[in-house]
Amino acid sequence: MNSLLLVEDDPVIGQEIIDFLTKHGFDVGLARNFTEGQAAARQSYDLAILDLNLPDGNGFDLLARFLENNIQVIITTVVADVDFIAEALDAGASDYLTKPFNLNILRARIAACLRDFGHMEEDSDLVLKEDQGMIYYQGQAVALTALEFRLLAHFIRHRGQLLTRDQLLDRFWDARQAYVNDNTLTATIKRIRDKTSKDLIETVRGIGYRLKL
Repeated sequence: MNSLLLVEDDPVIGQEIIDFLTKHGFDVGLARNFTEGQAAARQSYDLAILDLNLPDGNGFDLLARFLENNIQVIITTVVADVDFIAEALDAGASDYLTKPFNLNILRARIAACLRDFGHMEEDSDLVLKEDQGMIYYQGQAVALTALEFRLLAHFIRHRGQLLTRDQLLDRFWDARQAYVNDNTLTATIKRIRDKTSKDLIETVRGIGYRLKL
């Protein structure tokens, strides 16, 4: 059973999320503020669901603390601002949801994060090491952001399969947001190619992408 931590200061929302995720087989702990979140970060969790807008501390500081302890983080926020969300993803968050959000979408995002970080493939120049949270290309560790890591891990899982742009945008971004467009995905793919090989991910014009290795 996967162990999750919910950092949420609203007791009604918090209990609703806990009840839902518990019914779907997760073991969920609760931190009601920044201070409790700091203490919980020292424990062993697979993933934290972090409300960045906490009344008693900086949510970005708590995000950093979780990442230091190898805990994946999905952020939740009422701030639907592209710069704010990009800052959180660049800081290492695996995913985000803007409030209010559908609980089934949250469950699916959690499952996707856990799958992507739990997959390992050895028989290739491109290797995903789940115990290290690292991807190796031709024997060298690749320095990736959390979003780049999740995206490349998804390609590894679907090696050789054509993945459409719409599928990728829906899976890794909240495509309903006005600021999310094709350029968002293109830029992320380019960064992965720059850090590995320009030929690693093939562009299928007008459709999507395919991992070639």
